[in-house]
Amino acid sequence: MPELARRLVELIRRHRRASIAVLVLFLVAGLGLNIVLRQAADDTRIDIGQTRDRLASARVDLGTARGELTATRGEEASATAQRDELRRQLTGLQQQLQAVQAQLATTSQVVALQGPQLEALGRCLNGVSSALNQASVADLGAVPTFQSAQILCADAQNVLSGASSG
Repeated sequence: MPELARRLVELIRRHRRASIAVLVLFLVAGLGLNIVLRQAADDTRIDIGQTRDRLASARVDLGTARGELTATRGEEASATAQRDELRRQLTGLQQQLQAVQAQLATTSQVVALQGPQLEALGRCLNGVSSALNQASVADLGAVPTFQSAQILCADAQNVLSGASSG
């Protein structure tokens, strides 16, 4: 190896100008490469900074979206609970309505059965009332009106007896 070093030194001495030119060329190329690499590193730092800013903004947006999602889920749960409560109330109201409808049907049947009874009693009372009015003014037509009222009241009694026994 010492032989190699000796030959290199001898070669450099012989070609001193060329060696200096090559060294200057390497120095200029190194400086140029250094400038280019520093510019590329600066550009990369800028890109990384911008990417970090976008990432931070995306994280903030993600946090906001998560908060909104949580709020929306809460609203959904509240609406679901409210819906379920309203369904329970509706079921209760439907049961009440069915009970009222059944009672109405029963009452309607009773009214339908009592309708003819009430009409017969009404005719009887109207006949008695007419006869009493005529009697109060000493009208001679009061007697036949009483007789008609007796027939109407007998019919009413028959209707009432038939309804209560049937």
